[in-house]
Amino acid sequence: MNRRERLLRRKRKRTMIGLALMTLMAMGVVCVGVVANSDTITTSTGSIFDAKVENNAIKSGNSIKIRNSDETLDDAMLEPISDYFEVYFQALANLESVDITAVFADSSSENAWVNQAAMDYLIQLRQSQSNDLKMTDYQCGLTVTSIDEGYGEIEVALLEDHHINFAFISDVDSYSSGIVHTFYLTETEDGYVIAEHYKEEDSFLMLEEAIADSYDDPQDVADQLLSEALSVIEELSWEKDAYNSGNWDDRWAATTDHSYDAEAAVDYAMTWVDSSAVLRNDDYGVYDGYGGNCNNYISQALFAGGIPMDSDGYINAQWKWYGEEMDDGDGSEWGRSPAWTGVAEFYSYASENEGYGLVALVDENVFSGSRGDVLQYGHNGDWLHSVIITEVINDSDGNMTDYLINSNTTDRINYPASAYGYSELRLIKVLGWNDGE
Repeated sequence: MNRRERLLRRKRKRTMIGLALMTLMAMGVVCVGVVANSDTITTSTGSIFDAKVENNAIKSGNSIKIRNSDETLDDAMLEPISDYFEVYFQALANLESVDITAVFADSSSENAWVNQAAMDYLIQLRQSQSNDLKMTDYQCGLTVTSIDEGYGEIEVALLEDHHINFAFISDVDSYSSGIVHTFYLTETEDGYVIAEHYKEEDSFLMLEEAIADSYDDPQDVADQLLSEALSVIEELSWEKDAYNSGNWDDRWAATTDHSYDAEAAVDYAMTWVDSSAVLRNDDYGVYDGYGGNCNNYISQALFAGGIPMDSDGYINAQWKWYGEEMDDGDGSEWGRSPAWTGVAEFYSYASENEGYGLVALVDENVFSGSRGDVLQYGHNGDWLHSVIITEVINDSDGNMTDYLINSNTTDRINYPASAYGYSELRLIKVLGWNDGE
């Protein structure tokens, strides 16, 4: 089965996987640590950083834990999958590339190469950031969702969750959950080996789909992606320096009839995400299987922060959720608007809305955000993911160094904004809302 056929099969599976996310709960993990140094970092409130890292010495023991689920994975099948995650996390923890193709049945296959290239891409992105994104500690849990035999292979679908302490904020616990993996295993005389592996996460999907959509050599595609990303990171570094040097004219004087309760928005964002399981407020529908739940989650948080739904005008000028069906009418209070669940559509609403509803700024320095503001990630001008700022991180001199964010699809808690696989970043600064005329 070629790469394009694999992609089509995986896309058909996404809806089923999205529906399965709601039911998964997990228990217990075992830790492994790596050596790294960290600088003194403070946050805007310091209210959520009570956890302490024991030390930065290497710990022994298993780093991967299979969580309880309805599916039982044979130890022989688990071995190559566990090896994959061990190699991957050690490489990301140290930000040093290792040969992950060695865990594949055919280390020269295109899929093995894509796995190597995606890992190296993320390592080089994190190396290029001004923050030390090595890991002083990590924990990983895997929840098996299905085991199927077919095409002469065994297909194992699972969800990854992990807990990371990044070196530059080693006292902060950062969590991710709901990361979808699909392994195809073949049995040999020496046991099971990985034939192919696919992952539903930013940089892996971006690289895989760019290669699938191009007739160029895969290495050239990967090199171009990395070159573009590193250029964006350099530009963002200049923007951060400009903000910290004071060479930025803040224009936050826009008046609103009502203020935004950012604390209530962040509280909601903390409530509706979990460190190991996938948690959703199904009062607003669940869109994991339909492109992602990220902006649905962000819209819910802003609504909890007092920003009212807006049904004024035509559908593309609205921001509302009164049901899962898309509203195609004019000014009605039923259905949902594209801006409630769409990343680019929400940005358009935030930047263009006048009269009743949300008041926001979208042209500010990306590092001038506050708790409760929204960040959006993209690649090559396509905006793909929305997150909410939970903390602003400052160094010992008071300079802004990073944000902590929460998100859905992938679900993250207190995750450094700079650790993402997408390089492009923009800010939506939420000011409040107006009554209109």
